Amino acid sequence: MKLTDQQCKNANVPSSGITLLSDGGGLYLEIRANGSKYWRMKYTSPITKKQVTFHLGTYPELNLKTARMECSKARLLITSGIDPKEEKQANKTQQHENRINTFETIARKWHTDRAKHPDKWTPDHASRVIRSLELHVFPYLGKRPIAEIMPLEVLDVLKQIEQAGKYDTAHKVYDVVNQVFSYAVVLRLCVFNPASELRRELAQVKQKPFPHITDPKEIGELLRRIDGYGGTIQVRTLLQISPYVFTRPSELRLIKWAEIDFQAALWRKEETEMKNGIPHLVPLSRQVIALLEQMKPFTGHYEYVFYNKSTGKPLSDNAANKAMHRLGYQGIATPHGFRHTASTNLNEMDYNRDWIEYQLAHKEKNSSRDSYNFAKYLDSRAKMLQEWADYLDGLKQQAA
Repeated sequence: MKLTDQQCKNANVPSSGITLLSDGGGLYLEIRANGSKYWRMKYTSPITKKQVTFHLGTYPELNLKTARMECSKARLLITSGIDPKEEKQANKTQQHENRINTFETIARKWHTDRAKHPDKWTPDHASRVIRSLELHVFPYLGKRPIAEIMPLEVLDVLKQIEQAGKYDTAHKVYDVVNQVFSYAVVLRLCVFNPASELRRELAQVKQKPFPHITDPKEIGELLRRIDGYGGTIQVRTLLQISPYVFTRPSELRLIKWAEIDFQAALWRKEETEMKNGIPHLVPLSRQVIALLEQMKPFTGHYEYVFYNKSTGKPLSDNAANKAMHRLGYQGIATPHGFRHTASTNLNEMDYNRDWIEYQLAHKEKNSSRDSYNFAKYLDSRAKMLQEWADYLDGLKQQAA
């Protein structure tokens, strides 16, 4: 006979032991001597074929009507060949994992795994990636279980960045977030990647070149100002060498004495030190060799050529940029802009385009030429760089 709410409420509490009130279908109310009342259900497990007692909840928190609904749900699972007790335990485990596997937890694990491999990331790049997550993503998605995050939540974060006018940043953050979710999918912490189709929702960004100058007269004036820079010799020499070699600023800033072959007038960068992950050989003009020789008394006993004694580290990213600002070139020219200056002028001077591209360490886009030969055109590039250095010196003298 079915129970009523009144029977459940007014059921006598046994002086000892347990009283069971059956509602049928395996559902019953268990009443204990301390007054506690528990809804339980007995069934045969479809998996083990053994009798199982399943706890549904406590009365009156779980009333009679709700207890019957929970019992019906359990019966449906059994009919489908699922043991409701095991299913409940699995759900608890999943909920626990969700609490542990937040976006921030998994993102930091992904970052640590990537940063362990210098062939994938330089230390500077690793630092920029985690800082980007900390600024733009963790405050909004950091504490969310990564398995529960939906595409619209990710898009909201990216749109907030766009609304601040940081369109390029939004694309960079997207790339990072997309990689984190792909990593989580591989680890089976996510069923799908909610960021995978969001790139098309972002505003298109036209890449702008770094501020640079190409007019010969203006180049000569800039070089004269650099020679007269009154800051530290490390920063001044860094700026003086930059236009001669036109490597990426981070590559020059982190140049090591061990990478320089003075006799062969070559600077060898290992793949772990390069943005594109490809080793690179830079021929050194007489002017660059002289400037490096000039640095030996100051930093020759350290690992890095441009070593900052006050911090115990190489010069910071901003050291050269700040110097350019002090020279009056903010928004006009940057250390990275020397690459554009050289590329534009050398092409106009009819130097072989391949020599220029190899000197810029641009990765081959043609898949049939992926086996990049870092020593290719070395003699031709050495001749080109010496002529370029002589040309720059000529511009500097004309500006005097």
